[in-house]
Amino acid sequence: MQVKVFSIGLEPDVLEKNQKVLNEFLATVMFKKSSTQYIEKENYWSVIVHYDEKENAKPASLERKSFEDLCAKDQQVYLYLKQWRADKAESLQQKNYMICHNSELIDLAMYKPSNLDELQQIKGFGPQKADKFGDDILAILNAV
Repeated sequence: MQVKVFSIGLEPDVLEKNQKVLNEFLATVMFKKSSTQYIEKENYWSVIVHYDEKENAKPASLERKSFEDLCAKDQQVYLYLKQWRADKAESLQQKNYMICHNSELIDLAMYKPSNLDELQQIKGFGPQKADKFGDDILAILNAV
């Protein structure tokens, strides 16, 4: 079992943001239990979440999504990746789709692999493509 601590500020401008971060995290793990403590002096709730990793957090065959399925931040990541692809295609004198298909860029923006093994779980990224473009893609994903 693992533990993660969240602070939930009660000021209206941060409350919703903090709750969203917590909810997004809970959607990615197997929740076990939680503990809370109100920190009166600083006006926030401290939430300790006990959880286990989901066994299928990155399934072997990731579900394909469309651009409209991406949240605003992921749409921005997609646009960065699309620009990288255009630049790479121009430098290699190839068509954009020869580098990556739009659907692959959408999957990258949504699932954000953090290493070459995870990158190879994205449909269309085998060892050869991951070796050729993986470092560039991971650098973009880590920068945003």
